[in-house]
Amino acid sequence: MRIWAISGLLLFGACSSSGVSDGGADASPSDSGTKRDVGFPPSDAGFLPDAIEPDAGLGPDLGFVPDAGEPDLGFVPDAAEPDATEPDLGFVPDATEPDAAGLDGGFAPDATTPDAGPTYNCGAFTVDPGWTIQSGFHAVVVASATDGLNQPVALTFAGGRFGPLLYSVNQGDQAIRATEVFTGATSVFAARAALTPTPALLTGIVWDRGGAFDGNLYVGDQGSDADGDSRVYRLVSTGTGAAFASGPGAAMDDVFGMAFSPGAPYPPGLYVSGDTDGAGPDWGRIDANGTATAFSEVPGNEGIAVDSSGRFGHLMYSASPLGGGYPGDGSIAAMMPDGTRGATLATGLGGVHALAFSPGGAHGLDLYAARWDVGQLIRIDPAGTVSVIASGLSLTNYDANILAFSPDGNVLYVADRQANRIVCIEPL
Repeated sequence: MRIWAISGLLLFGACSSSGVSDGGADASPSDSGTKRDVGFPPSDAGFLPDAIEPDAGLGPDLGFVPDAGEPDLGFVPDAAEPDATEPDLGFVPDATEPDAAGLDGGFAPDATTPDAGPTYNCGAFTVDPGWTIQSGFHAVVVASATDGLNQPVALTFAGGRFGPLLYSVNQGDQAIRATEVFTGATSVFAARAALTPTPALLTGIVWDRGGAFDGNLYVGDQGSDADGDSRVYRLVSTGTGAAFASGPGAAMDDVFGMAFSPGAPYPPGLYVSGDTDGAGPDWGRIDANGTATAFSEVPGNEGIAVDSSGRFGHLMYSASPLGGGYPGDGSIAAMMPDGTRGATLATGLGGVHALAFSPGGAHGLDLYAARWDVGQLIRIDPAGTVSVIASGLSLTNYDANILAFSPDGNVLYVADRQANRIVCIEPL
């Protein structure tokens, strides 16, 4: 049985959870050996080493001159999936120049610096959310109910064929919306009817930024009130999706936390966690075929984040909330590659849930989290020191990854669920 708290009301409900193809629920918010070389043919098929000068107009000299008679396949990102045998140029970090779009257009983040590009700010917006903000920062509303937001419970930035946009899961109408953060323009990217089979209650969202699978968006579905009926949908750039992984299976019950592997020594895949009620393993790892296997029996984790900078040890961290139907202790700790809980970073955090690491910029390289029990955003450094960034938020104990940073780390975007809005926080 899980207990949901909304605006002073207590709601009771049994916890739950439930193909793959290219590619919203009306539920209440109780809420071969053959090498497939896409980039470079196995033999010289129109590409000659350039021994004298770099290719004109194509940036750094990769040693290949484009064939004059046809497009240069060596420089076009794979729009469908990464190369099965070698890194896909569409998903490999560009070591010599930034992404021209300013957002990560299918290029994995630099481990030490944020993506180069435009400087993000909240300058186009003026509506104050009424929060109490830490000195030196301010907050303004980017999009709200008038823009169609309806109980946003999860956020992720995306790029490549998806972007550059901020995507949100809206539980009120079970739709995924896309917001242009410089103007606030928001539109429906995928309605509930665009997902097959029909979802019961959408929760989290994550972009396959590094091309671990195929560079698509992945969306969690809590499922109904039965156990083990959660799903994870694969959502393609056309705004359609299909179930990629379905319960029963490891952690496929009330999926909330979602994160891709940090890399070795963590096994590759998409990690999911949630409130399983003991219905199965509390953590699962989904592989590229959509098969979920057990990762950990550490219970009650509602948020997952990966340290890409190395400041926190290149580890995966999880939030273990206290109360609200969760068996956690109000702490944040590392999740080790063997599935055990590592050193505790911070304690006494009550209903701590959403986690996100800033990529640098104005918000540094610290870990940020939300607390639904007191409506706060907090910042945590490697020593475990906690500071309050904002208070007065309208959150619930079943929100997912409500925090997302701009690629340059200068702006933190927050899904303020019960207020039907997305808010940005930046330094003054």
